[in-house]
Amino acid sequence: MCLILVFSQQFFALDLDKLKQNFKDFYLVEKVNDTDVKELLEIMNADFSFTDIDYNMHRKSNWKPRTHLKRLIILARAFEDKNSKYYKLNTLAKQIVGGLNYWTSNNFYSDNWWHSEIGIPQSLGPTLIICQSIIPDSTITKALKIMDKSKIYRTGQNKIWLSGNVFMRELIRGNQNKIITAANTIKSVVITSKPYEEGIQPDYSFHQHGPQPQFGNYGLHFAEDIIKWLFIFNTTEIAFSSEKVDLMRKLMFEGQQKVIYKGKYEILATGRQIFPEMVNGEKYRGPVAKYELYKKIERIFNIFDTIQNPIKAPLGYVHFRNSDYSLYRTNTFFSSVRMSSKRVIGAEAGNGENQMGYHLGDGTNLIYRRGDEYHEIYPVWNWRKLPGTTTVQDSTMSLTLTWDGYRNNSHFTGGLRNNNVGITAFKYRRDSLQANKSYFFVDNKIYALGSSISTNRNFNVVTTINQCYKKSAVFMYKKKNKITSVWHDSIAYLSLTKQNLKVKQSEQTGNWKKVLTWHTDSLISKPIFNLEIEHGTKPKDKKYAYVSVVGVSKKDIKTIKKNQLAKIIGHSKALHALSFNNGKTLAISAFKACEVKINNKQTLKIKSPCILSLNKLENGWSLNAVDATQQQALLSFEINGIYTITNATNLKTENNTTYFSIKTHDKAHEKGKTLSVILSTK
Repeated sequence: MCLILVFSQQFFALDLDKLKQNFKDFYLVEKVNDTDVKELLEIMNADFSFTDIDYNMHRKSNWKPRTHLKRLIILARAFEDKNSKYYKLNTLAKQIVGGLNYWTSNNFYSDNWWHSEIGIPQSLGPTLIICQSIIPDSTITKALKIMDKSKIYRTGQNKIWLSGNVFMRELIRGNQNKIITAANTIKSVVITSKPYEEGIQPDYSFHQHGPQPQFGNYGLHFAEDIIKWLFIFNTTEIAFSSEKVDLMRKLMFEGQQKVIYKGKYEILATGRQIFPEMVNGEKYRGPVAKYELYKKIERIFNIFDTIQNPIKAPLGYVHFRNSDYSLYRTNTFFSSVRMSSKRVIGAEAGNGENQMGYHLGDGTNLIYRRGDEYHEIYPVWNWRKLPGTTTVQDSTMSLTLTWDGYRNNSHFTGGLRNNNVGITAFKYRRDSLQANKSYFFVDNKIYALGSSISTNRNFNVVTTINQCYKKSAVFMYKKKNKITSVWHDSIAYLSLTKQNLKVKQSEQTGNWKKVLTWHTDSLISKPIFNLEIEHGTKPKDKKYAYVSVVGVSKKDIKTIKKNQLAKIIGHSKALHALSFNNGKTLAISAFKACEVKINNKQTLKIKSPCILSLNKLENGWSLNAVDATQQQALLSFEINGIYTITNATNLKTENNTTYFSIKTHDKAHEKGKTLSVILSTK
């Protein structure tokens, strides 16, 4: 059955009983675990508090008292679940009401506004609705007074949370006008935002706190909440329109689905909440827990028979042009790149979270095979040497960000996919350091080229190839006293310019507190593999080129070098260019006007900064290009030979040379998308 048909707009009277039943049904989709219920009841005190909760805590993040309300939801579900042995049990009813009274008779609070206006009402409402028939009016009155702290305002996911709280509160009161207002506000947020505003982006990434990618954290909560309200509003007068349902499908399968690998959220897509999976022996909100929320979303969709194997994301390269984020997925590995620009914030820190994420958006490039290569590595990571980044090793500079985060001081950030190769490139301009960086994804290889590496700061500059858990022996291969190839954990790292690769393999020690201020400062040590290229102190116009070949044995390195590598045909301040398949495919990052020799007879002059690819055809070339600056009206080129060109402008031929331009997308939501033309000799 088509989801659009299931959720088609129908007109019913606003039936409060139907809405309440839908609400209950949503919370009963997932089977109640009676063992969990039994364990909760065993730690409930005579005054209906829980023995393991510090109710006097006031901190902003990981505020434990709210757990009390979340546990009451579990008890409420058990009370209404016909398959639970606790179904309609009078003693359980007494404990639910007692737990509510304990909360409403005290003034538990966090120093974070979010908990009083959003978190507490959000966790209080479900129990009130699910078990309204057994809750005394006096308890409901006190609970609703607490929920009155929720008002409809703010933006993005915060607006949805607040509106949802108002909806629950007014559903209990039976106030139809306010119910409709809250429902309409929730639905109003399900739109494609203008590029770089908060909410669903045109490329189906998600932004919150300004133009900042938040697939996890806010983006995941957005998806989970909207799926919930789709369910609750269904077959009522306030049901979502088919257009909004379709947009949610695209958000899930063009966005959310793609950033999960091996059961975990990909680190660079999680937002600022870089958390451990377990805290004090309990499951918290690390990437595994977030994945379980995604599984819950899958189950909700599956009620309507609308999803076909949603966890299996499509293979290949994807660039989220509105979020400066790229990923590449094959049958055997997954790789991601997170960048930033004048358009997109690199990372933020707040509520004591992501305290070390200063370089997360500086071209961090992670490679996953099993999915555990970086799992909870954060306490021991050297955050000045994140994989893929080129950074100044200034140990005197603080790495702590603020809520405002940061932006890279360049417009040039983008990505392009053609049939064979994915290209990601950006100009890095931050903290007096500049570098032009490109990543080329093809088959089981990730090529990384850098140039124009310069700074006037009196510290060493390093490009980190990888920094991950050490999982196997490390093998190094030297040429003229330089390490030019390294193998570790089925990945071969090869220098393409005979630069020396520096290897470090040792225990690294740190603690969670430096990453997450409310966590313990207990020391943790882990064996870490670190591979990097040093550019020296105050480098000027330095460069690098290497390739990571994934899923190979150390015995394969010689064959790979001899037969399987692309040819570098451009490596300068202005140009990174690779030739594949004997020149039949070219992949190019042009950071400014430049030219590249594409074969013995032809040169392509690139007159506009862009990312492009050329594929040889029987009678010409297929050219794909992206305006990585998202600011140009035209991309202009000049090539030897006489061609007819589809979709080109300013086309002219002269002296056996073809001059042409391609109009870029003029609509804001299409900027940064791929442009394609065919150069034909026919």
